[in-house]
Amino acid sequence: MIEDYPSSSSTNNVLILNRLLHEINSILLQHKRSLKEFDLPQIAEDYQDPRSISSLIEDELSLPIPLDDLNTISKLNPGQLQAFNTIKHAIIRKQSQTFFIDGPGGTGKTFLYRVLLANFRNVRLIMVATATSGIAAIQLPGDRTAHSKLKIPIKLDSSFRCNFSKQFEVCQLIDRAAAIIWDEAPMANRKAIETVDRTLREIFGIDLPFGGKIMILGGNFRQVVPVVVSGTRSQAVKASIMESHLWSTIKVLHLADNIRAQNDQRFFDFLLRIRNGEEPTVEDNMIRLPNSMAISFEGEHSIHHLIESTFPDRFTYL
Repeated sequence: MIEDYPSSSSTNNVLILNRLLHEINSILLQHKRSLKEFDLPQIAEDYQDPRSISSLIEDELSLPIPLDDLNTISKLNPGQLQAFNTIKHAIIRKQSQTFFIDGPGGTGKTFLYRVLLANFRNVRLIMVATATSGIAAIQLPGDRTAHSKLKIPIKLDSSFRCNFSKQFEVCQLIDRAAAIIWDEAPMANRKAIETVDRTLREIFGIDLPFGGKIMILGGNFRQVVPVVVSGTRSQAVKASIMESHLWSTIKVLHLADNIRAQNDQRFFDFLLRIRNGEEPTVEDNMIRLPNSMAISFEGEHSIHHLIESTFPDRFTYL
């Protein structure tokens, strides 16, 4: 019978089994019998009939849980583990808090998000995963951009709200969620984040950041700043979440160990100096690459030297 239930890559076997047991139990109850009388598995206590919950909640509860993400708590480095435990403590206590996971590229922010998502979804908690950009969103199971998932309006103003009300499914989803993850938050205009905050405060009637929900923001302030159409550098800086009234309420969790550059610390330090504005510049704010990283131009044959150095095994797999 279980094969008769529709499934996809986004539907896990536990949910399908519980659906089947629920249907069987409904039939047995009509005859004043029960699953227990026939030594059949019992329906999970936290199972809800999909017909009684919104499709968005059902989709979230049906998300597959990658075993690689579930079994990797032991692989978290000290900084990641401290952040994981801090967030875990807040979720278990249902403690209203906004976190910001700060770290340069390569410090394992996405890895940490995935471990959080897998471990809390595994105990049937809803974790809403979003990101500012589509490229960042597809790295998280349940991939949706923040604008798509949270119905953030394109045009932003201090009086605007997200495009949903208390009766909408997305509101029911957020209400049920243990936490919301928003990756690449520094790329978002602070007005977008403030719009979500304002909407949730009003809908849930709780005058706390994001209506009392646990919000896990993350990203790297050394990368892309918010886009301000025809804006100046000063306007782009003012659009940052760091300029928001919310920033003082946010608990920042720092990740420092660069996992990608473990075998090339010198190169990582060089990138970090650039990101922090500490590397000396030449005219027009240009950075001069060290000779060890550059191939000098000596004529047209230099391009072939560059290709040879960058792709030494380019013919191996042809």
